[in-house]
Amino acid sequence: METERTNGPFCFVITSFGSKPNIKDLHQRVADGKGGPVQQIQFDEIYKQLIEPAIRKAGMEPLIEHEEKAGGIIHKTMYEKIILAEFCVADLTNANPNAYYELGMRYATKPFTTIPMIASSHHPPPFDVAPNRLFTYGVDNDFKFSDLAGDLARLVVRLEESKAKRSTDSPLYDLVNGISFNNSVAHEKTDVFREKVEYDKKIKQELAYARAKSPVGNETKKEVRTAAITAVVKKYTPLENTETGVIIDMMISYRNIEAFAEMQAFIESMPRYVFETVMVQEQYAFVLNRNGGKKKPVDEVMIDKAEAVLEGVKEKEKASSETYGIWGRIYKDKFERAYDSGDKAEAKVHLKKACQIYQLGFEFDPRDAYPGVNYVTCLELLGEHAKALRLLPAVEYAALAKMKRKKPDYWDYATLLELAVIENKYDDAEEFYQEAKPIATETWMLGTTKKNLEKILNYRKERGEGTGELESLLAKFS
Repeated sequence: METERTNGPFCFVITSFGSKPNIKDLHQRVADGKGGPVQQIQFDEIYKQLIEPAIRKAGMEPLIEHEEKAGGIIHKTMYEKIILAEFCVADLTNANPNAYYELGMRYATKPFTTIPMIASSHHPPPFDVAPNRLFTYGVDNDFKFSDLAGDLARLVVRLEESKAKRSTDSPLYDLVNGISFNNSVAHEKTDVFREKVEYDKKIKQELAYARAKSPVGNETKKEVRTAAITAVVKKYTPLENTETGVIIDMMISYRNIEAFAEMQAFIESMPRYVFETVMVQEQYAFVLNRNGGKKKPVDEVMIDKAEAVLEGVKEKEKASSETYGIWGRIYKDKFERAYDSGDKAEAKVHLKKACQIYQLGFEFDPRDAYPGVNYVTCLELLGEHAKALRLLPAVEYAALAKMKRKKPDYWDYATLLELAVIENKYDDAEEFYQEAKPIATETWMLGTTKKNLEKILNYRKERGEGTGELESLLAKFS
């Protein structure tokens, strides 16, 4: 009988399975020269009676991958769950090498929310497993629970504390002073995900074909490609059995063709251990804001939800320049809606808020030009031209440095174009426009840049500033 879901965060369980000979009893029998049957440890019962109910009582969802489901081989999906699940319990009883290997993997990738545990008869643990981090459950000489109710209550408390405090429990992160294995710019992570993650080449190719499919008859390109991507998604459902790299690529595929309604629905169908990752939460906020803003009338509830998602990322101290970039876009969109409706007072309030958030994003990671250029543009629109010029070289450097790290794309040149306009360097702006135009793979890209420049034009006109050169540049966009 399947246990009812709790709808809480996932807690992955590292453990042995079935009935296993008690290695302590075996060693003792060899030392004493005794024969006879070796005591058996019923690991499935430990899971069912102690681990699973404790996880559920703590408001979490247990996630476990049995050996028989993988034919005795740990699949890549299991590694992903070890790494991505928000919480983890690892039963180290009986010195199972697989359990220690998986715990090491977990400790290397998660600074917190991991609880190792062991039976009282198997103390002391190995030296590298710190006793102060270990949860011990009591067993008697027959390896039966000696205080199941008490241990269950204590494990629930331990799990709830882990959820509330999220203090560092990985000895690697604790001893090596916040070690970090990823030094990439947050804004680049989504865009280059396919280049950095290896996964099933067959599925990767299927998604590539789906994104490039051409329409036949009266169907639009978007309709055909959306249907093709959705067919690939259905083919590999349930998603819990699909590699995380594939799931992320499916999400990005919807985004690339601007199938935002389908992107939102897909994200909401993801396994929670993927859904709750920072990258997905950021993209969820992005698409909620996008879909809410396109509704007629605008869906303010959906947009508020987008902001709440980002607030949640910030509260967990996981916010990045990408988080603030998406957050700033929420207020930039509010500004543009108010401006287009003629409400200049409300527009200015939203513009100031967008400016503050973009500032946080650029200060968080000055290598990320996206929040930087938006911060500079907001300052220009607010009439703070001198301040914008002081900041501009840092944003320009970030854009140029990124172009050295990887092949330049449309947005790199669009960023430099916008900065050149703010500096009134129109020869440079013209050059960047010529570089950007051939690599604008979608017409909306040039449209987005044009809209930003039109805002600068309008505000400069209101302030009585000269706009002839900017108008000449804008004429090229049409």
